[in-house]
Parts: sequence; C-alpha cells; structure tokens
Amino acid sequence: MHWIRGEALGRGGFAFVSKGIITSQQDGIPHIVAVKSSKSSESDSLVKEKKLLDRFNNCPFIIRCFGDDTTEADGQMLYNIFLEYASGGCLADIMKFSNGRGLPEPAVKNHTRSILMALSHMHALGYVHCDIKPHNILIVEQGDERKNVKNSVKHTAKLADLGSAINMRGGEDNEDDGGFRGTVLYAAPESIINQTYVPQSDVWSLGCTVVSMLTGKLPWKFESPMTATDV
Repeated sequence: MHWIRGEALGRGGFAFVSKGIITSQQDGIPHIVAVKSSKSSESDSLVKEKKLLDRFNNCPFIIRCFGDDTTEADGQMLYNIFLEYASGGCLADIMKFSNGRGLPEPAVKNHTRSILMALSHMHALGYVHCDIKPHNILIVEQGDERKNVKNSVKHTAKLADLGSAINMRGGEDNEDDGGFRGTVLYAAPESIINQTYVPQSDVWSLGCTVVSMLTGKLPWKFESPMTATDV
C-alpha cells in the first residue's frame, strides 16, 4: 500500500494520529484514512489494537482497520495502522461546541444505540473495552452520493481505541494485564476499587458518557485531576 501522511489529527500517550492519503487504489480501502502510529519499540498496545479490530471488523459500529505497515521517520521506525477516517471527530470534540448545552436527545439516542451494538458484539466474543468515554467514540459521516438529496449525510457513532480491552477468558490478549485501566471519571466502581472488568463495567461507563452527552459536562464534579488512587 502506498500512502502519504497528511495533517495531524491527535496525540495520545504512546501514539499519534494523522490523516492518510492512499495513493495506490485498492479494493475496499478508501482514499482517505486515519493513520495511528507509534514508535516500533513502543507498539505493543497498537499491535494488540490492530489484532482486535481485525477480529471485530464485521461490526458496523466499531471503527474499521484496513491494514498496517512500518515506516521510517526522523531516524526512527514507526508502526502504523490504517483506520476508518471519522470526519465528524470524536464525541468529546462535538460536546465542546455545545457550550454546555449537550447534544439533542435524538442524537444521543442514536449514538447510544450504536455503541450498545458495538459493546454487544465485543461482549459476545468475550471482550470488555474498559475505556468507554466520549474521546473514544468517533463520528463517521456517511453521505448519499446522489445530488440534491436532503439530509443525505448520516452520522454514525463508532467505538474506537481498543488498546485497553481485555479478554474475559484470559489468554495472550491480556499479557499487559494488571492495575487500573480506563479513565477514572467514566470508570465503574469495581474497576477502580478492585481492577475488575466485566461487561457491566462498560455499561456503567456508557451511562456516564450518556450523561455527558445530554448535559455537555463531565459526569462527576472534581477539584483537581484524579487518579484511581484518589478515588
């Protein structure tokens, strides 16, 4: 696959995301993708995420992965995975523009249904996401190519960032298991207290996310950045 790295879209702890332009046409791969990259020496989480996305690739409510490769930049090797480009951004960004008013209830209903479908798929295959929050829910805009079609753009919420997911049955997917995972303000009590991760934990986190969508605010008040130990 031949591609060009475009503008930066975001950065996390060990990875960064850029817009990617595919220059060699291939069946099933769009012209524009999101490229998630990390140093090859720090890519264990990204390799795991790619493996899980391949496993869930037939779920329309989980962000799609189109492949991976390794490149060199500034003298260091980078591991890259090619993801479905979410032109609508993430829910956290959309909520920022709501000026504290939250999202319309029909939109909240549709987004919640989509993420419930994604979680149902993951849970049925024995996985818990462990980090449901607005930042990890992306909005994919799917348009009708016909001209003059009113309301032709459909906004679909899709679950992303599976790097914290665990396999409830154990196995190699849990090699990095141990300690708290997730985001404190959205985490279930059992996850914070006992580092227990079950499907119900994801549902709790989605509930907190629904509160944020409706209100435009964080689900809990806090005075300073919190860790699981603080809670």
